[in-house]
Amino acid sequence: MEPKVRVHLGEVLGVKEDFQNGATGYSFRGIPYAADTSGNNRWRAPQEPQPWTEVYDASSFGPQCPQFRSGESGFRSAIADAYGVDLPVAEKPIESEDCLRLNVYSPDLKPKEAMPVMVWIHGGGFRYGSGDIYLPDTFIRNGTILVTINYRLGELGFFAHPALNKSEEEIKTNFGLLDQIKSLEWVKRNIEQFGGDPTNVTIFGESAGGFSVAALLVSPLSKGLFHKAIIQSGGFARMALHAEEKSAAGLSGADVGLSFCKRFGIEEGPEQLNLMRDVSIDDLIQKGIGAASSFYTDGVSMLSPVMQGFEDGINHKVPTIIGTNADEGTALYWGSPLANIPPPVNTVEKYLKVIGEVFKEDKDNILKFYPASNEEEMLKSSKSLLGDSLFGAPSYFASKAMADRKEEIYFYHFNQKPSGNAGEIIGAFHASEISYVFGITALNPIEDNELSRIMNSYWINFSRFGDPNGSDLPNWKIMKPNQDAWHLLGSKVGEEYISRLDIYSLLKRIS
Repeated sequence: MEPKVRVHLGEVLGVKEDFQNGATGYSFRGIPYAADTSGNNRWRAPQEPQPWTEVYDASSFGPQCPQFRSGESGFRSAIADAYGVDLPVAEKPIESEDCLRLNVYSPDLKPKEAMPVMVWIHGGGFRYGSGDIYLPDTFIRNGTILVTINYRLGELGFFAHPALNKSEEEIKTNFGLLDQIKSLEWVKRNIEQFGGDPTNVTIFGESAGGFSVAALLVSPLSKGLFHKAIIQSGGFARMALHAEEKSAAGLSGADVGLSFCKRFGIEEGPEQLNLMRDVSIDDLIQKGIGAASSFYTDGVSMLSPVMQGFEDGINHKVPTIIGTNADEGTALYWGSPLANIPPPVNTVEKYLKVIGEVFKEDKDNILKFYPASNEEEMLKSSKSLLGDSLFGAPSYFASKAMADRKEEIYFYHFNQKPSGNAGEIIGAFHASEISYVFGITALNPIEDNELSRIMNSYWINFSRFGDPNGSDLPNWKIMKPNQDAWHLLGSKVGEEYISRLDIYSLLKRIS
């Protein structure tokens, strides 16, 4: 019998599927959770889609959000080169501004007891990516509903402009974040029809997805929409501009928006934004850089930079897992040792100049940990510094702030390296834990099936109970105030002293 489910907009028709490892479940792909974002809806909060009267075919994925692929090929090439393989040529996906779709994977549409729900937010630097590529097999086998989402990217999702600031719209920026919130509202309203428990929703994500989870934890608009959170290599960047107010450097989000509009030769003035809404999506992608230094603070969707929100304790008080990988900066390296210093920093002289300007009196101490006696050593140090400053240190300080308030926080460090040459070149690189969490090869093959079982079990147990532990798992202790230990996930699984504490302390000023 064909699986049909009624959501608040109408009926959807899914597919009954056999997944890996003998699991059977139901897939509903490409369900609209918000209206087309083109035309007048470009740079507006997500709007409610029109109901449908015919049964909606949810057997295949919908369009992906327009992709700003700057940086993607370099990241994937670094991984492929380390493994000694050619970068696969992927077929270009269908892209459209009518992209606010989600996928629901359920083990059972009529369970005896409502199942926990996990909502995955994809990474990709807020430039590229989609929820469509993440496979649910292990979650289905373990009785958990998986939801994956698309959200607006690049300048389509993270944009500010003087005309928006003056408009009567209640929320004037952070459209990608608003999309994520809209999808969570959809889950709360409809997931029970798929066998899910709307009172037991866990959000989790990696990289830009992890940073999104962190932002959702401090955004007042997401309160009550989820009950647990997992941040994988989230970043917590302090680099946040206000949408309207100028920073100490004299720059606002609106100024960045005006600069973007100038690329199209459209004069500044009252009609500039409307004319920008008429620009074709192909032109917008071609001239866009897809970069957002961070979410914009606006006093509505984001009250402060994300890291400050954790320090100030305005985050929603839900059980949380936070962690990073040992070698975040290897595959992710972009030509500079710091995220806010533009490349190229490609000589020892340039590197030493940057270190001196940024760290001032701490320069010599930084160089003890990140030396640069020659260009080979400088490159290795640059990658380590990038990973520690952008991911490791801020994740530790956010976790520590929560632990000091006696919140329920579990802190991990993933250090499982690939075998052979790849392990020597890129180590436990950025995003390499995803394969182990999902239990299916993603960017890298799973080389330790027991570690993958442990990690997937931790994540699923956490989604059920707010505690990752289980009778067949190494004990993972909650992080305590003034605790200097993390939970290792690698060849050894268990508590260990944080070996990078001295480094993190030096990096605090920029984390």
